[in-house]
Amino acid sequence: MKIDYQTMTDKELRSYMLEHREDNDAFYAYIERSRANGRLITIDPSAPDWEDKAVREIEKRINSFSVTSDQ
Repeated sequence: MKIDYQTMTDKELRSYMLEHREDNDAFYAYIERSRANGRLITIDPSAPDWEDKAVREIEKRINSFSVTSDQ
């Protein structure tokens, strides 16, 4: 039986992925969806400023969450 990850909500897909850790397709579907929704931070550890970029991205997410929570 083929699972249709596209019809799952984000919460359903995350739960399914965690319950079926052997399902690589579910993992990749979750990662792709996270990337498409802007929830995935990608850092190149070989870049000289990778730490600064990581901190900026985390701060941006924290600030975004704070603004969303206040509304």
